[in-house]
Amino acid sequence: RSAIVAEAAAAEGPCRIGSAGARLLSGTRARANARLHLENKGKEARRKAVENASYLTALVVGMVGVTYASVPLYRMFCQATGYGGTTQRALTLEDKLKIEEEEPAEVAAAVAERELTVHFNADITSNMHWKFTPTQKKVRTTPGESTLAFYTVKNLSDKAVTGVSTYNVTPQKAGIYFNKIQCFCFEEQRLRPNEEIDMPVFFYIDREFATDPNMRDVSSLTLSYTFFKVSEEDHEEG
Repeated sequence: RSAIVAEAAAAEGPCRIGSAGARLLSGTRARANARLHLENKGKEARRKAVENASYLTALVVGMVGVTYASVPLYRMFCQATGYGGTTQRALTLEDKLKIEEEEPAEVAAAVAERELTVHFNADITSNMHWKFTPTQKKVRTTPGESTLAFYTVKNLSDKAVTGVSTYNVTPQKAGIYFNKIQCFCFEEQRLRPNEEIDMPVFFYIDREFATDPNMRDVSSLTLSYTFFKVSEEDHEEG
């Protein structure tokens, strides 16, 4: 009987060892698969992070580009359309003289009888520590007459500040007739601490203004400028 039991035990032993080894091998494979899964998830997460960073970088660069391009694009659009009472590009002196020579006598008579008052307004955005004022409150002119006016701006801060201005004319319908020969708008102005400068505006109103039926009720116009801050920096004496 003892021999029979011993033979049964000997036969059963290898089976038990084989089952334990299979379980160990299965557990090792499971851990390897889990580790591989985690590594793949980590790689995917890193790839998405790089893609998101690239998208954000492109977005920031694009926004900066649009910011720098917005002023000239806005200027081109407004000058082409007169949108918002924006003034138009001025003709050359030769073009003006040619038009005056060819215009009918009734136009010349209407121009001579039409006197206009141009008022001047100045504004700054809330984050600019500048003083910006028109040197004169108003001027009188007639259509076709070249007129010179000035604005004064002073930097009241202890830093060098760069600003840029936009403009418009009211009433809006008169903006298409307002032409600037010389102007400081859409050009960056850099002022040192406490620096003050005078800026000229040389303009005329088209002679066609005098014969346009839509302008019959307009006897005064307002030219407005608004300064925006572009940058600010500590000033170093050179």
